[in-house]
Amino acid sequence: MITAFHRGDALRCMLANAPGGANLAAPTESIVLCRPLRNTTFWRQSLAQNSNRVTVGDWNGLDLSSLASARVRGGVRAWEIDRLHLKEAEQALDLLEQVVVAAGTRGAERVFLRVPQDSQIVDEARRAGFFPYYEEIHLTGDAWTGSSTKALGSANGHQAETSGSYSAEDRADPDNHGLFQLYCAATPQQVRVGVGMTFDQWHDSGERPRPHRNESVMKLDGKIVGWRLREPFGGTAAGQVLAHPAQPDMMPHLIELSYGTQNWLIPSYQENAAELLARQGLREAGRYTMLIKTMTVPVLNRELSYVEA
Repeated sequence: MITAFHRGDALRCMLANAPGGANLAAPTESIVLCRPLRNTTFWRQSLAQNSNRVTVGDWNGLDLSSLASARVRGGVRAWEIDRLHLKEAEQALDLLEQVVVAAGTRGAERVFLRVPQDSQIVDEARRAGFFPYYEEIHLTGDAWTGSSTKALGSANGHQAETSGSYSAEDRADPDNHGLFQLYCAATPQQVRVGVGMTFDQWHDSGERPRPHRNESVMKLDGKIVGWRLREPFGGTAAGQVLAHPAQPDMMPHLIELSYGTQNWLIPSYQENAAELLARQGLREAGRYTMLIKTMTVPVLNRELSYVEA
């Protein structure tokens, strides 16, 4: 029987070195680092009864036959299933449904699940109410073929002027609304339905920042028209970019500012970014499907409910 995890279950996991087998979910860190998530981190979080994690599992004595665990992303409205271990594929539907319910009791309005593009879990996830909103390409490489001469200022965490009339600045809290407007302009409407249509939904759906994250924004006449992120993962780093569609020369600037970043998860709707990175010598290492389940929740105070810019 599938039940919620308690401290005793964490102790049993430690004794059995569980969960074992392949993790069918593909969180960012396992893709970037090319290794599975550490069990020791999961045990520590489970023992602490961390409010930012929910876990359900099916035990047969000391044998953990299946497990699904989800964590908060940028805020409590959005969660991500980062661990999914199955011995039998038919367990997937019940596990996914129950971990979603558990996240829902903690305030989740949407639950993310990234899996390899050819994963057998996609069909089971759809039965559980998840929908594939977009694909992602993992591009990786150490030896960039281009020049780093234009990778100015914000690539090292400082304000700087770029060529032309754009300015590159470190991201600051006052930029949040402008970044939301950029997201609305640069992201297809059908994707925003899954990721988030309001400011609060968009904010919470972002991945939780890692230590030493480096972000910068590109501005034109005071308006944010580009964004870049470099996030460290041990001895490597992952990058993301977003460019305003009305500024066709913005994406090359963002790639230049990101010179040397080794790993990228590029959404399928950012074809230009994928092409530019491929020209820099990065190679495709995998393709993934981002599934999202959205839950309808009441708006408690409509006056405080953000709407799309």
